[in-house]
Amino acid sequence: MAALTLTPQQQAVVENRGGSLLVSAAAGSGKTKVLVDRLFRYVTEGHCNIDDFLIITYTKAAAAELRSKIASELSKRLGQTPGDQQLRRQLLRVYQADIKTVDAFCTSLLRENTHLLAREGDSRALTPDFRVLDDNEAQLIRQRVLARTLEDFYDQLDQGGALLADTLGAGRDDSRLAALVLELYDKVQSHADPAGWLAENRTVWGSWTGGFDDTPYAAELLASIRRKGAHWGALLRSAAARTEGDEALYRGYGEKFLQVSVAFDALAEVQTWEAARQAEAAIAFPRLSTPKGRKDEPGIAALKQVWERCKAEEKKLAGLLAVSGEEAMEDLTAVAPAMAALLCLTEDFAERYRQEKLRLNAADFSDQEHLALGLLVGPGGAPTELGEQVAARYREILVDEYQDTNEIQNAIFQAVSRNGQNIFTVGDVKQSIYRFRLADPTIFLGKYNRFKPWQEAADGEERKILLSKNFRSRREILESTNFIFSNILSVEMGEMEYGEDEALHFGAEYYPERDDCRTEFHLISAHQKAGENDKPVKKVTAEARFVAARIRQLLDEGYPVTESDGTLRPCRPEDIVILMRSPGSRSAAFAAALAERDIPCSFQESGDFFHTMEISVMVSLLEIVDNPRQDVPLISVLRSPLFGFTPDRLAEVRAAAPTGDYYDAVVIDGGEDCQAFLATLSALRQAGWDMSVHRLIWHIYNRLNVLGVFGAMDDGAARRENLIALSQHAEKFESNGYRGLFAFVTQLRRLLEQDQAPATRGPAEAAGVRLMSIHKSKGLEFPIVILADLDHAFSRQDFDTPVLVHPSMGLGPKRIDLERKIQYPTLARLAIQEKLRRENLAEEQRILYVAMTRPKEKLILVDALYNAPGRLQKLAAVAACPVLPETVAEGRTLGDWVLLPLLCRPEAAPLRALAETEIDQLYIGNDSPWQVFLHDSEDYRDRPARPRVVQEAAGETTPFDPALLSFVYPYQRETALPAKVTATQLKGRQLDQEIAEHAAHTPYLRPLSQPSFRRERQGLTPAERGTAAHLVLQYLDFSNFDVAGQIGALRQRSLLTDQQAAAVETAPLERFLRSSLAEEIRRSQNVLREYRFTLLMDARDYDPAAAEGETILLQGVVDCCFETAEGLTVVDFKTDHVFTTAEVRRRAEHYRPQLEAYSRALERVLEKTVTRRALYFLAAGETVDI
Repeated sequence: MAALTLTPQQQAVVENRGGSLLVSAAAGSGKTKVLVDRLFRYVTEGHCNIDDFLIITYTKAAAAELRSKIASELSKRLGQTPGDQQLRRQLLRVYQADIKTVDAFCTSLLRENTHLLAREGDSRALTPDFRVLDDNEAQLIRQRVLARTLEDFYDQLDQGGALLADTLGAGRDDSRLAALVLELYDKVQSHADPAGWLAENRTVWGSWTGGFDDTPYAAELLASIRRKGAHWGALLRSAAARTEGDEALYRGYGEKFLQVSVAFDALAEVQTWEAARQAEAAIAFPRLSTPKGRKDEPGIAALKQVWERCKAEEKKLAGLLAVSGEEAMEDLTAVAPAMAALLCLTEDFAERYRQEKLRLNAADFSDQEHLALGLLVGPGGAPTELGEQVAARYREILVDEYQDTNEIQNAIFQAVSRNGQNIFTVGDVKQSIYRFRLADPTIFLGKYNRFKPWQEAADGEERKILLSKNFRSRREILESTNFIFSNILSVEMGEMEYGEDEALHFGAEYYPERDDCRTEFHLISAHQKAGENDKPVKKVTAEARFVAARIRQLLDEGYPVTESDGTLRPCRPEDIVILMRSPGSRSAAFAAALAERDIPCSFQESGDFFHTMEISVMVSLLEIVDNPRQDVPLISVLRSPLFGFTPDRLAEVRAAAPTGDYYDAVVIDGGEDCQAFLATLSALRQAGWDMSVHRLIWHIYNRLNVLGVFGAMDDGAARRENLIALSQHAEKFESNGYRGLFAFVTQLRRLLEQDQAPATRGPAEAAGVRLMSIHKSKGLEFPIVILADLDHAFSRQDFDTPVLVHPSMGLGPKRIDLERKIQYPTLARLAIQEKLRRENLAEEQRILYVAMTRPKEKLILVDALYNAPGRLQKLAAVAACPVLPETVAEGRTLGDWVLLPLLCRPEAAPLRALAETEIDQLYIGNDSPWQVFLHDSEDYRDRPARPRVVQEAAGETTPFDPALLSFVYPYQRETALPAKVTATQLKGRQLDQEIAEHAAHTPYLRPLSQPSFRRERQGLTPAERGTAAHLVLQYLDFSNFDVAGQIGALRQRSLLTDQQAAAVETAPLERFLRSSLAEEIRRSQNVLREYRFTLLMDARDYDPAAAEGETILLQGVVDCCFETAEGLTVVDFKTDHVFTTAEVRRRAEHYRPQLEAYSRALERVLEKTVTRRALYFLAAGETVDI
């Protein structure tokens, strides 16, 4: 691909100086490139240093990527001019430069200046080592503080508080009231002065004076009414114009349309609430008269659609305007005490939460921004001394992704600049899709509309430069995007126009010419259950199978995509992405459909953290460590890979004790596996008494080799990360002041119920077709994009809360009348709801823009609809180019917005035919044509046949080869090789294997055994006595010859049972301590005992006939290893009952493979040579070198 030269607009961005500069950079316009070039222009021509600038991005990944690009550009320029000393000075500075997120900047500012944060009256203040809380930690603290706040609130209830608790906060518990407080608190955090906002609104709700027209709610509702009046007046006149020239139709329809349009025009002029009520009351719909024999004409059906929708809209307006101004004010006055109480309660909570964070020496993300702003700006808005010092530190402030800024962040940027003169901001407001994170696109829009074009701005004046040339996508994609957005985006609905300046202009001249890149639109007509079709194909199934079939077609035909050097190659699965507004459960349907076509796919599942095997097992294990008398967690742990009980064994345990807790059944059973499990559980419970939860979790990981067991499974890396995330969550849990295993398990269960998983660092996604949400795709690009699930309805969950919150309009509550036992929305709520609805719709438009600008070469849109003919007919009735703003505002899905202008294109004839309607004025343009296809969901009822099945059905069979009957699998021997062995499996004591596995038993089928009450016990078995001896050797102090005393101490510490202590013979141990081997161990400065290891070994060490390159996982525990001047000596203690020299020699040879395995392992792990291998037989008191 040829190197791109800067366009005149890009060059202007690099060179322009003299005032605050806003760069509106469209998708794919090279904004990062110009930001880097601007920085280096300062360095090379202005002799500045890279660390003279503050560069802000909005994610850590973006900051790291930007730093990398700056470093790469620096290396490139140094390669061209190696003698440039100014560039060479930047080599270290590039890694010291302030290229960071807003949070990181605020954190560093606070740590440097915590001495300035102390408030008068506070008993505590943050110190420089304060901790930044993540969302989960902050949520825990909030819940704890809020619980105490609500207790005091209920103890001191006044009239307003009682009204709040009995109405808006009423419920089985105080969860609704708590949710109200937290939502209000969160919403105001983007405000520069949250406390001031709460106080101001408390004053407003303290006393309502004047009429309804004086409130901001009336202004918003009247503006909405005027918009609707103008819209329907224009739409009715347009419909009437279609009847001109047809006298019968004009008399029956056109005249009446015009008559009603006049009434709507009057509604469009109202200025007061009462005038709006009177204008609405004057609207009357006369009866339409259809010319005889023409009721089935498509044109008349379209006119009826307009008429009926207009009547439905008038009905909504009538319901809204049924409330008089006096009634509206009475509602506001009635709910005012509750609103004032809610604001007071939120203020109280905010202060208590602040004090609690000070006590913990911690701050959350919003704290950092507010505290930083407080350091930089004084109460009157003037910069502080520190603010002036920080502003003087930077030559220029460069802010990337400026469209995602909120009010508090914008205030910080202004504070660290020199009166706003040296701020360089770049972004694309059409890609601002994080309003749910409190981003405010109106900040960017305000500057965009206010700033002068750079050619007209005088020195010191604010200016803007537009970058509209796209270097990412093919012309067909850009023209499709321009077509949609030039017709649906407007100031009235979308907060901005989409004109020539905002449109995308083709700049990727490096693409070779092709005729197969036209944008595709596929409409799938899905059917709901009916008499003839009682089991229709689900819409999501049909859509997923169609998408999979289209992808398979692209792959099979080798659809070409362009390489970085401009050459073409066949597309691969990883070139394709499926984008959806919110994949959720649909991911499973798409993954299944892709699997049916043998197409690999990858997608990030969300909310599955607690449902993974490893986390489920660990949570259950923690629950029974806290309380073992819980049947479900107990059985889960026993059945898990950690203990390996089979279903038959679990049934056997229960059969022996059919009643009572399952824990009692395990105790009664008395089998070796049960006894080993109970011993492990007892040890863990005892450890939990004096360990923190975090330490206990790692103790479990180490004792049971949890990371090793689950890490060896499929997706082992992800499983390990999940387990590590659980331990980190425990550490954060305790750092917030919580203590105890019960509290931790309870909190985990609460997170599980709320589907809030701790953050994990997942491994890289596998290759294949990617499936992701549109939000996750932002900033990325893909050769082929399939935009699916266009019929996903816009969310309305923001409107479910009893009190709506808007940053500029305040609170919008429901009214709950306890006397009349009714509830209904106040006009304040309806006003805020309308404001929020339009803001959310504008955000949805920007989300569609982001999705349509991700592809580089091919865009495929898929829209599956139930009742497709009826839906299309309704849309066609109001379809136009451009679409009227209020028609856009009535859209319920992204698909509606695509179809409204698309139905006007000539290529959409199949869609109009399905709807049996026509469009009066088709779109006439010279942009790239679309491809429009129509499908039926029933075509995707059956799973696709596999290629082999298709071949057999067609009679295409491969001739039979008789040699296949005598085929011998060449790797049959390798199938018998174990995947994992222990050193003791090579030769050694049986119970060593259990220690090496870190589990009571490996999973294997055990023979049925008699219950413990049927067995006679005659002391410990030889194996158990050997285990007891090894336990003593593990803890024995080789410098203390009082073996009996040491055994007693171990029994006192519960490291040995009474039975074990009695079974250990002291004489052999005393003889060992007096041996030359023990003396050598005592002299060594580096002694390892019970040293565990895990490594890969050559399979030929296990089976000499194994194939080369095969490996086996080797695990084991070395009894003792010590270092001498010559090297390492490996020692293994043996309790075998052998006494003569000949017996000792024969048994030593028996253990040779085990000692050799230990030696190889230690040499690889410790990277030191093993010079001696020794066996010490306790019974014979002899040392044998091998």
